[in-house]
Amino acid sequence: MQGRTFYYLIVYTLILLLISIMSGCKKDPADYPVGSNAYVNTWILDSLRRYYFWNESLPKKPDLNQHPTVFFKSLLNAADRFSYMVDPQDPASYPPSNWNKFGFDYATVRTDDSNLIFGIIKYVYNDSPASRSGLKRGDYISRINGERLTISNAGRLQNELSTSGEGRLTIATWEGDALKDLRTVDLIAGVILEQSVKQHIFQLDTKKIGYLYLNDFSPGLAQSVIPNFNLFKNETIDALIIDIRYNPGGQVAEAAGVTALISGLAYNTPFITYTGNKNGGRKTESIGHSASSDHSMQYGQLLEASLGLKQLYLLVTGTTASAAELLINNLKPYVNVITIGETTRGKDQASFVIKDMRQTKTISWELHPIIYKLSNARGEGDYSTGIVPQHHVNELEYLPLKELGAADDPLVQRVFTLIQDGISTRMRKDDPKIAIDDIHVLTDSRQMQTAYDLLQTRN
Repeated sequence: MQGRTFYYLIVYTLILLLISIMSGCKKDPADYPVGSNAYVNTWILDSLRRYYFWNESLPKKPDLNQHPTVFFKSLLNAADRFSYMVDPQDPASYPPSNWNKFGFDYATVRTDDSNLIFGIIKYVYNDSPASRSGLKRGDYISRINGERLTISNAGRLQNELSTSGEGRLTIATWEGDALKDLRTVDLIAGVILEQSVKQHIFQLDTKKIGYLYLNDFSPGLAQSVIPNFNLFKNETIDALIIDIRYNPGGQVAEAAGVTALISGLAYNTPFITYTGNKNGGRKTESIGHSASSDHSMQYGQLLEASLGLKQLYLLVTGTTASAAELLINNLKPYVNVITIGETTRGKDQASFVIKDMRQTKTISWELHPIIYKLSNARGEGDYSTGIVPQHHVNELEYLPLKELGAADDPLVQRVFTLIQDGISTRMRKDDPKIAIDDIHVLTDSRQMQTAYDLLQTRN
């Protein structure tokens, strides 16, 4: 949709080899006219009764005459933040996002006195409408579509921007203790291409520190970063930083593949456990099996490029979710994982797509319900409230934002401090014009989207 594919964290279980998931339910809801709300809703209900993690909480006799989207939402458990449904024939049914339309993410914040409200662009995709319009990480937004940002309108303006095919931003700078409007930028939605990883090697006294930024865990990611790990290996790095601060997830195969590149774990090493309802049961999968489900690579290729690390630094924020959180949690039994940043999104669950795959399709909707809870080889999971980092650093308190992976980025600096105290430059808040000792995030465009970067099974 809109030129950008949603990437999902893939789950795998033997039950999928035999189930009628491709037809979506046990029987055709023939008691109702094809295409009617009751027809579609019967299919939805039958599917959830079989696969939904919270199937025991489903109502006995729901109203089948509601619109399918309303009906679906009415069935969801109160603890479910992530299940959703879409109609591929209707682009409007997909979740809105700035990055998907324009190629950038931003947060709206206020300072401690509550009077200064502004947006901060956190990430701009290469060769996107945003980058071609001159937007860059660290730019300040004072107005959206001509309206100055306030506490009361920040959420509405973000939603309007993400649901429209065009928008206008006013970019500002600091003058004294206030924002001064500089220019307006007109955006038109366009195609967002896949993003390359960012790689650096820092020299910290006598130590070499590798840095790798991963934007997501899209198909083929692990295969694509093998050359990056080979470079780290050839340079004999002493420590590795993986930056997943804006990574909303992707496929479990890619998370497993990156885990293998980091750790060098043997093929049969336990990696992930899926726990479903009474129908789904419980299944543990090895790292080799998980990684090899991406048929673009052989597990042996990953081991050849592996660094065999026993310690890893991960940079995280509230946007870090799904497969990215899986990387954190499922590395822990084997690697000393040190997290720096902010509490992650908290998505310890998995889904697969349920759709009508009959030769003569009568239902166009696709369901993405939560099916499993996830845990690592030690049975550790339950991070639905997020993974709290060992070292808290809020990058928005150190303005202006530095380039991702720059030596003066506050998250990278904290790693330097941890590696060798006294060698790194002391972290400082660079702009004394802004009262940023206590900054509050009002909205975050990426977190609005993260709920839809769900876990999906292989076909």
